[in-house]
Amino acid sequence: MGDGTIVRADAGPVTAAVLEGRTALLLFRIGGTRAIPLSRLTPEARLAYREHSRETTVRTAAGSSRAAVIAVSPLLVLAISTALGVPGVGPGWITWLWCSALCAINALFLIGGPVLWNALLTAAVAIDRLGLSSSDADAIADWIRAHYVRMSLQIAGVVAGAGTGMALLLWVNDASRGQFSLGPGEFLTMALTAALAANGLWILWWIAALVPVLGSRPSLRLDWHNPARTPAIVFLNRALWKVGGAISLGMVLLAIAVQGQPSPFMSWVSTPQSWIAAVIVEFVAFLIVGAVFVRDAIWAQWHVLRLVRRQIDRWRAPVDSRLRRLAATYPDPGLRGGKVLYYAELDRHFDSLRSVDLNLGWALAWATSIFGAAASVLATAISITPG
Repeated sequence: MGDGTIVRADAGPVTAAVLEGRTALLLFRIGGTRAIPLSRLTPEARLAYREHSRETTVRTAAGSSRAAVIAVSPLLVLAISTALGVPGVGPGWITWLWCSALCAINALFLIGGPVLWNALLTAAVAIDRLGLSSSDADAIADWIRAHYVRMSLQIAGVVAGAGTGMALLLWVNDASRGQFSLGPGEFLTMALTAALAANGLWILWWIAALVPVLGSRPSLRLDWHNPARTPAIVFLNRALWKVGGAISLGMVLLAIAVQGQPSPFMSWVSTPQSWIAAVIVEFVAFLIVGAVFVRDAIWAQWHVLRLVRRQIDRWRAPVDSRLRRLAATYPDPGLRGGKVLYYAELDRHFDSLRSVDLNLGWALAWATSIFGAAASVLATAISITPG
C-alpha cells in the first residue's frame, strides 16, 4: 500500500479492510504515522516480540515526529505571537495551561490514534482466523469499509469542527465582554483540537459497534475451553481498553484545560453572567467526550460480555442435555460411571467460565479508565473561579 504497509497475500478480508483505514481515514493522513508491517502484527508476533524491526521503528518514529510537530504547533504559534505582540501584554498562565492541555489532546489523537489502530489491526488478524464463513468475514469487512466515508465528507466534517471551535471561542469572548486576549495561537489551538476531535471521536464512536457486528455473524465460533481467551476476543478487548484509557486521559486533559473558569457542576447563582457561555461550552465538550467514553469503554465491553456468554451457553447446552439423560439413566449415584462424572465436571467448568469472563488485567484497565474519567469530572468541580 502507499502508506508503507506490507500486505501479505494471505491477509484476510477483515485485516485488509482495517489496513485500508490507514489511507481512508483523514486522522491518519494528517498525522502521517506509518503503519507497522502486517507481518509484525500477527497475534503470534505480538506475543513473541516487544520491539519491531529497526526499519519499522525508524518509519514510525518519523511519522510520530511529524504528528508531534502538528500537535504542538498552536503552542509554538502562541509563543511567537506573544513574543511579537505588545510589550507587557500577553496571555496569562491560564491561557498557557489551556493551550498546553489542548495540544496534549492533539498529540493523543495524532500519535495515540495509530497505536489504537494497530491494536485493532491485531484483532482483525485474529478475527480472520476464527474460521468464519467467507460470507460472514466479507460482511464484517464490508461493514468496516462502509463506515470510512468519503474523504471529501471527512474533510468537510473537520472544517466544520474547526469553524465551530473558533465560533465558540468568539462567542465566549463576546459573552465575557472581551475578558479574553485572543490571538492567532488561541484560535489555532481551538481550531486544530476541534478539527481532530470531529474526526477522531467519530472514528471511536463507530468502531465500538464492531463487537455486536461480529457477534451477529451465524458462523462465529469461539474457543469452547474458554471463549473469553479466544485470541480475537483478547486482542479486541485490548484495543477497547486502550481506547477507554485514551479517552479517560483526554477527559483529564480537558479538565486541566478548563481550569480558571467556572464549572458546570458549580452553583449557577455564583457564576458571573459573563462566564455562562464558557460554562455551556465546557459542559457540551464533556458531554460529547463522555458519551464516546461510555460507548467504547462500557457499552462495547458489555457486548463483549454478552458475546462470550452466548458462546458459553451454546457449548453448554448439549453438555447439560447429555448430563440430564445420563443422570436419568443412572439415578443411583453409586452406579454412575466415569462418563457421568466427566460430564458433571464439564458442566461445572462452564459454570466457572461464566464467573471469569474477563481476567483481572482487563478489569483493572477498565477501572483505571473509569477512574480517569471520574477524576476529570471532579477536577472541573473544583475549577478556580476568576475573582
